[in-house]
Amino acid sequence: MSSQSEFSVRRSVVRQLWDRGIRKPSEIVRITGYAKSTVYDLVGKLAETGSLTPRRNPGRPPILSPKKRRHLGLLVRGNKALTSKELTAKLQQSYPGLSIADRTVRHNLSKGLKYVVCRPIAAPLMTPVHIERRRKWSLQHAADNWSQTIFSDETTFQMFRNTQLVRYRKGDRRPLRAMVKHPYKVHAWGAFSAKGPIGFVLFTETMNAQKYCGILENHLFPNASQAGSKWRFQHDNAPMHTAKITRNLLEKHKTKVIDWPANSPDLNPIENLWAILKDKVERRVNFYLGSKKFLSAEQFQTIIQEEWEGLGKSVFLRLANSMQKRILQLLEKKGDKINY
Repeated sequence: MSSQSEFSVRRSVVRQLWDRGIRKPSEIVRITGYAKSTVYDLVGKLAETGSLTPRRNPGRPPILSPKKRRHLGLLVRGNKALTSKELTAKLQQSYPGLSIADRTVRHNLSKGLKYVVCRPIAAPLMTPVHIERRRKWSLQHAADNWSQTIFSDETTFQMFRNTQLVRYRKGDRRPLRAMVKHPYKVHAWGAFSAKGPIGFVLFTETMNAQKYCGILENHLFPNASQAGSKWRFQHDNAPMHTAKITRNLLEKHKTKVIDWPANSPDLNPIENLWAILKDKVERRVNFYLGSKKFLSAEQFQTIIQEEWEGLGKSVFLRLANSMQKRILQLLEKKGDKINY
């Protein structure tokens, strides 16, 4: 039995004797055999407070009172980019004589007010007009069947990308990652449906309407039937997508094109596919650079192509099926940015 539990038993025994009318310390010592100092201490507490419940040690009082903490919250809500040093200075301006460290402000922000630090997610600037058009679009497409939709987009891969997190032991040197002044970049066009990939092509030329039409002729139309006999096509409102020659080409192939709201990458599941693919490519590249210290442009493109071909069909199905949830969120947000 621990010393703490033994003392709990002694408190209980002394309390019972006290309640039975045995109040003299000497008599309690004779009955229990407990040390005089223990019994006198317990009897003194009973006589003074009538209780032997241990008092909670309040510890050091908080530097920031509830009122000051609420004021700190107001400061953060007014400007979420303020540093802890700037917040400390503003608190001291509001409460002259307040002695508080930046570390204490950070602790209150984290533990008390539940704030975390992050880098804001980049999102297109949307005007009220954009938001209203997105809301109307979500109403028009709420009942759509997205199983035969082909989603498409362009993106750029950079060889020396630096987003992968790594671990290192405290006290060791922080890991380094090789970088170059002008990293090699390659562009990609990709398309997929719920049934899997439709097309993928890498290129280094500048994208324009002529280049885009060539991609559609060689990589979309020959494979589009894999999405189903009633397939339809999605692309955004980039200039090469809305150019006259592109529209004429799509009409020539009798392609059903989905109207797409402006400034809406959060609606397109291929944006999530690019993020998955880029993460896989970056891991491969970092492993390669870490072991061989050199990677050619051709090898970089080979890695990208291999990772695209290695994507499982479940990834494409999951992303295509997410459209219904995206539209429901868009309805709930009344056209505003959704969490995708």
